[in-house]
Amino acid sequence: MAAPGPVLCLLDVDGTLTTLQQKITKEMDDFLQKLRQQIKIGVVGRLDFEEAQEQLGNAVHVWS
Repeated sequence: MAAPGPVLCLLDVDGTLTTLQQKITKEMDDFLQKLRQQIKIGVVGRLDFEEAQEQLGNAVHVWS
């Protein structure tokens, strides 16, 4: 059953999207790009923005 209204998916970085302190794989980047066409996604973890951008590359965007 689909969720009513907007959906937000929060994902952990180290150990979930990528191995500890490593860049995401091409496959994970492709998956995240497709996922964000369907729902809003966000990342959580101990990273500051610069570290997250380094590890996640194109998957990281800032919305205001």
